[in-house]
Amino acid sequence: MEALYLGDVQETALIPLAIRAAETKRTHARIVDNKAVEIIEQLGIDTKKYDKYGSHEGVVYRTIMIDREVKRAISRHPNAVCINLGCGLDDRFTRVDDGNILWFNVDLPDAIEVRKKAFADTERCKSVVGDILEPEWTKQIPAAKTAIIVAEGLFMYFTKEQVHEDS
Repeated sequence: MEALYLGDVQETALIPLAIRAAETKRTHARIVDNKAVEIIEQLGIDTKKYDKYGSHEGVVYRTIMIDREVKRAISRHPNAVCINLGCGLDDRFTRVDDGNILWFNVDLPDAIEVRKKAFADTERCKSVVGDILEPEWTKQIPAAKTAIIVAEGLFMYFTKEQVHEDS
């Protein structure tokens, strides 16, 4: 893996990443995210400052819940396109992949630049540069009858007006 250098914005992605890595290493891990472990080890980061008990439990349960719901949605809509908004360094695709889904990880240019050093695009899982407040990036997503959209830990970075804005 190419060396990763994180700026201030990308560093926020370390919190859930560090927690998923720490949980994966536990004896009775509730989630398994080997890519998170690989990235944390490659970065040589001490996860303690990112892995506080309350945050740890919140990220673990949120991961379990969202993964379960995405798997359920994929089983109901096997031809859907999955879009992970504000993906950061998340590897949800690997955790929920049914062998058929098309998955698009969307984030800002600097975040995708870092992401591409850790994750290679595949035929079914691609990284897309995009600001979710601007519609241009959506042209890179194939039309589908159904879209499954994941936006974990994203909306806290926007104002209420931005989240509810009509386009």
